[in-house]
Amino acid sequence: MSRHSRAQSTYDAAKLAYATTRADYDAAARQADLVRNLGAAATAMAEASRRALATLVRANLQQSGPEVVDVLLAGDRTGSDLLAGLATIDTLDRLTASLDEVHARVDAETKREKALQDQDAVLRTTLEAIPLAATRIAMEDAQQQLDAAAAEVADLAASTPVALSLTPLPDPSPVAATDNFSGRLRGQLSAQGWAAPAIGSRSDGYGPRPDRPLPEVSDFHRGTDIAAACGAAVYAASAGVVTASERLGTYGNWILIEHGSGAATGYAHLAEGQTVVSVGETVIAGQVIASVGSTGASTGCHLHFEVRVNGTAIDPQPFLAQRGVGFD
Repeated sequence: MSRHSRAQSTYDAAKLAYATTRADYDAAARQADLVRNLGAAATAMAEASRRALATLVRANLQQSGPEVVDVLLAGDRTGSDLLAGLATIDTLDRLTASLDEVHARVDAETKREKALQDQDAVLRTTLEAIPLAATRIAMEDAQQQLDAAAAEVADLAASTPVALSLTPLPDPSPVAATDNFSGRLRGQLSAQGWAAPAIGSRSDGYGPRPDRPLPEVSDFHRGTDIAAACGAAVYAASAGVVTASERLGTYGNWILIEHGSGAATGYAHLAEGQTVVSVGETVIAGQVIASVGSTGASTGCHLHFEVRVNGTAIDPQPFLAQRGVGFD
């Protein structure tokens, strides 16, 4: 394996590791914010209950004398102020009769306050333990190594002229049934410079499907499904520019890459928080762009892979087969 290939593989792994770590950190941070807000609210409620309990206790102690009236009706009160004070005394009398209930409420709210504080402390520890900075630094180091290897390749290419040609678009008609192509290994390209979008076996093909897996999906399958493990890498089938990276209806998390000459490839049901490319980014064949998931209308982890020619979906299998890539 060349230095550039090793650097590319290392960078792809580091970028995916950082994206995974970032997703874990963001999820933990959101949960920590929620718990912190709930804890603040619980603390306010507990303090209010404790103040109410203290007021009731003082009222009970003063019930035999006029002191409570002096406290509640302090100053020269007339009219509505006097009525408000009398109403307060009436309220205290009713609450005094339910002192045990107030005690129980204070106890419950204090326990909830303590539980949320403990949970907040655990989440803070979890956040501190997530190696976000370390994985970012590793990705940046791998990027530097890849840049250096790419510069080396560029220098070599400049001193060694080579003939380049574009792979023509295929005839959309199916290839002969006797044609047999094996799936490509991770990072391995066909002679035409194309790669399998995921490592796995075909679980559903292009075309009509009378038995829909879910009611909301179309009865015509516009791509090929590749059965792969949750979290497995998804690769760019060829070099191109990312024109979409978004949540797209039943497709779930979706990436679309334009390859020129009207050809584009699409990747659906990608794992949450695992997309590592963005719109406008240039990718190369075999580059890690995301990981396999089950978002959108999906019954389990797999990659839905599409090929579009001039905006129209065609059967991906003969398209890739004519470029030396097939499915097991």
